[in-house]
Amino acid sequence: MDKRINTVVKLGYKKCIIPKSAETSLSALDLGDTEIVACRNLKEMINIVFRKR
Repeated sequence: MDKRINTVVKLGYKKCIIPKSAETSLSALDLGDTEIVACRNLKEMINIVFRKR
């Protein structure tokens, strides 16, 4: 998971959505201004991605 998140940061994404179960396995990463959002299920992920800004 660390390699994937590092790739997301390098590509310049502002938000990265990961499974809640993977949140505890993350090591200390230099995320810059990228926000990590952990979701428990698909419904929660959809609500985060498609919420009105």
